[in-house]
Amino acid sequence: MNGSDYIENQVLTAQPHQLHLMVVDGALRFARKAAQAAETQNFEQTHFALDKSRELVAELIGGLNPEQQPEMVEQLKALFVFVYENLNHADVKQDPKYIHDAIKVLEIHRESWCELIEILQTETVEEKKTIHSPESLKAPHHVEQPEQVHQSRSWLT
Repeated sequence: MNGSDYIENQVLTAQPHQLHLMVVDGALRFARKAAQAAETQNFEQTHFALDKSRELVAELIGGLNPEQQPEMVEQLKALFVFVYENLNHADVKQDPKYIHDAIKVLEIHRESWCELIEILQTETVEEKKTIHSPESLKAPHHVEQPEQVHQSRSWLT
C-alpha cells in the first residue's frame, strides 16, 4: 500500500466530522507553506500553496448543510469566507499578514472542532454504557398475582 492508497482509504472510511478535520488540516498545511514561501519572497510557490489552501476552504464552505442548524452554518460560512478572502488578498497583494490572519482563524476553528469531536465521542461512549449496562440487560420485572390465571405474554406487554 503506497501513500496515496493509505490516504484514499482514510478518506473513504472516515466519519463526516473526521473528513471536516482532514480538510481543515489540509487548508492549514498549505497556508503554512504559503506563509513560509512568502517570507522568502518565493511568489510562485506562495501562489500555488495559497491556491491549494483556498480550494480546501472552498470545500469547507461547500460542505456546510444549511438545513441543519442554519444560524450556526451561516456563522461558519462567514468565518470560512473571511479565511478565503484573506488567502486571496495575500495572493493578490503579496502580503503574508493576510495568510497569518487566515491561519489564526483556521487554528482556532480546528481546536474548537477537536473539542467538539471529543465531547461527541464521550457522549457516544456514555450512551453505549447506558444501553448495554448490566441493569439494562436484566430480565424485565413483573409481578403476577397468584389469584390471576397465568396468561402468556408477548415481549410487547
